[in-house]
Amino acid sequence: MPAMHEIELKFGLTEGAAAAVEATLRARGAQTLAIESHYWDSADRRLASAGLSLRLRRSGSAWEQTVKAGGATPIDRIEDTVPRGRDRGGEPPRPDLALHALGAAGPLLDAALAQDGGEPAALEAVHRSSVRRSALVIEALAAELEVALDRGVVRSGDRSLPLRELEVELKRGDVGALIAVGHASVDAHGMWLNTITKARRGASLADPPGTRRAVKARPAEIAADADGAAIFRAVLRSCLDQVLANASVVADGDIDDDVVHQLRVGIRRLRTAARELGAWRGALGEAWEAPAAEAFRALGKWRDRRTIAASMQQRLAGAGSPAPALGSAGRDHDIDPVAIVRAPALQHALLDLLAFVLETPSAGTADDAAGAEVDAPATLVAKHLDRLHRGLRRDGKRFGELDAAARHRVRKRLKRLRYLGELVAPLYKPSRVDRFARLLGPAQDALGRYIDLLVAIDLAHEAVEAGDARAWFNVGWLQAQLPRAIDRCGKCLRKVSGAARYWR
Repeated sequence: MPAMHEIELKFGLTEGAAAAVEATLRARGAQTLAIESHYWDSADRRLASAGLSLRLRRSGSAWEQTVKAGGATPIDRIEDTVPRGRDRGGEPPRPDLALHALGAAGPLLDAALAQDGGEPAALEAVHRSSVRRSALVIEALAAELEVALDRGVVRSGDRSLPLRELEVELKRGDVGALIAVGHASVDAHGMWLNTITKARRGASLADPPGTRRAVKARPAEIAADADGAAIFRAVLRSCLDQVLANASVVADGDIDDDVVHQLRVGIRRLRTAARELGAWRGALGEAWEAPAAEAFRALGKWRDRRTIAASMQQRLAGAGSPAPALGSAGRDHDIDPVAIVRAPALQHALLDLLAFVLETPSAGTADDAAGAEVDAPATLVAKHLDRLHRGLRRDGKRFGELDAAARHRVRKRLKRLRYLGELVAPLYKPSRVDRFARLLGPAQDALGRYIDLLVAIDLAHEAVEAGDARAWFNVGWLQAQLPRAIDRCGKCLRKVSGAARYWR
């Protein structure tokens, strides 16, 4: 069977919503199948590291073997499936990699499992899943879609996780129909986008406790001859990959500090791309920006309570504070990251961004919106990088004279310079970009520590206002740290000012 590309949306949903959807599908004649899947990998998880999954699946009475790999977008996947015969009631078959030798998956498997000596790395069963699938093919907006609800469990050894997910796969027609069904699913059942595959869920059970789940940004894939519209689309896709990967983890209920941080980084990158490269945004509207900004701010408040308060409390305790705890009960303590990410407004915003990434650009729209301002893509990018860098040079010279609000704007400008540089880095010589980025890092860290001090001071004042007079120690000690932090920021910014501009 030849390799094929799947384009599908995957949603998480509550148990109540799953029961309602299952009843609706059955009432409309959906077929229900018991599906058993076994996933294989090497002992050192080479396939997972390469973004591949190898699955032996029994559906009904037949076995099939499938290799999946990531596609060009977060909802596009390469699938190579071969039959493995009927179930004989014994042990599941073992993988036969030779069956994929002539397909698109063959080279991917060879590269992932290659090791010294010529023999591929040995495979072992890592995890498995058992689900009841209710599936129905529907017509929507002249497109054919398969709607499949999976309810079951994922297991690895003696560990297990419940599984509830809805997949909507585009079989025929325009991707706009897929997005429209996604919007309707969010409104009708409170669903949320989830890009975590069953393979990834199982791998998380098999991984040692504490294994990193946060997903950092990956470089945008920009062709050497890309025009402005193509650059913007590639950049947006890179940002959206990061946002969806981390939002999926949070929406699943895994509230990890680092995952929330990387989700906020992804949202900031999205907003930076829209702001700095907006001349090429074409048909992308602005409705997504407000929900994304609101989620960013709310998650930031949650982070202040968790990470900043915890780190500063350690420093205050070391300084002899009589009451190192920061903040008071009742203010911003009801922030729920899961609810923030599952919120319909944010989910609709993510679907709108996906629609833009997936649509086929119209001919002749590359630089139409930019008009005469743009001679070549690198020209516009250089103008924006120059503007941000000039602002940092100016503010670095007088950082100590600025007020707190202006210093916060300096930090945001520095982040935009860093993220814009990362987003368009493929346009420039890597070594020059890396040298510049190494100077931005210390400056961003210094500004971050300064802002953290301001947040901690607000939290200390909050405790005082709640009636704890001992917290005045914290206010005074934290304020005493500000002059040194401000001086450090100015020094780091002046180093950025003198850095060689790789975009020139």
